[in-house]
Amino acid sequence: MKKVTSIVIGAGLRGGHVYSQYALDHPDEFQVVAVAEPDKERRESFAKRHNIPEELCFESYEELLGKEKLADCAMICTMDRMHYEPTIMALKKGYHVLCEKPMSPDKKEIIEMGEMAKKYGRILSVCHVLRYSPFFSKLKELLEEGKICFARSEKSSTSCRNFLSPLAIFVAFSTRRLTFQGRP
Repeated sequence: MKKVTSIVIGAGLRGGHVYSQYALDHPDEFQVVAVAEPDKERRESFAKRHNIPEELCFESYEELLGKEKLADCAMICTMDRMHYEPTIMALKKGYHVLCEKPMSPDKKEIIEMGEMAKKYGRILSVCHVLRYSPFFSKLKELLEEGKICFARSEKSSTSCRNFLSPLAIFVAFSTRRLTFQGRP
């Protein structure tokens, strides 16, 4: 299998430690080759951990994405409201993109990001890190077993007798008011 290479835009907690850790744990499969991070200390620390030369460390995503394509994919891990522009630029440059959630608070931007990925034949993946957490794994299991179902509206007719709204399920789990087989 070919090693996948990536650039990281935003080396905070998610980009700098969570997602990029895979490259350190599996260097034969994944490598981070460049980073864009406005915080100098964070950028330098990240570069040191990943053996990235100074010439591939950038203060801004504009600088990094202004260069020729350097890798297979881009991990967009900037602050929530700053995902749109680097994602669009990366897709246009030919990168596949892993975008931290939420993609954008603006529905139009989300749609355009998807359209751009389709236009350029690139993968645009959104990282929903909670998908495999115990809470959501249990919720999926209960839904698949038909033990619970979501109420779509107050007027919704459903054959499922044990329905809860998503918010009610979250509150019940987080406050330990919902148990299964006698376990919290």
